[in-house]
Amino acid sequence: MPLVEISLSTDSTAKDLTKIVKQLLLEEKEGDEAFEREINTKKFSFMINDTFLTLNIHELLLHLNLSNETVIDINYLFALEKPKPTQSNPCDEWISTIAPLSHIINEKTKSYAVGFFNGDVKVFGSGHAELLNITQMHADS
Repeated sequence: MPLVEISLSTDSTAKDLTKIVKQLLLEEKEGDEAFEREINTKKFSFMINDTFLTLNIHELLLHLNLSNETVIDINYLFALEKPKPTQSNPCDEWISTIAPLSHIINEKTKSYAVGFFNGDVKVFGSGHAELLNITQMHADS
């Protein structure tokens, strides 16, 4: 998108800027329904002076020691989506730690150990199959 000069309220948030950017992008590709559907599902992040906008513009300007009369460049980028779990292994106990197990062959780690607050330790292999279960590993459980 080409540079666009816009007057904004310092109370503007990332949500407000997202609406503006989407409107500008849709005007640029007017009539492209596939693009419109895609853009409407996207979230954006914004940066001012290499700092992400997380509250409103006023708060960020204060943080950056800039006047609210200053002309600023706001850069936008697609926001990262929240990770979606691909697999879940429910367990009855709280997990204390998870650690990958080293292998002699220099390959991607395929097994891992899980320590639980009740003192149990379980070893899982590829595909998250339980390989070993040691109960009450430490005395204070």
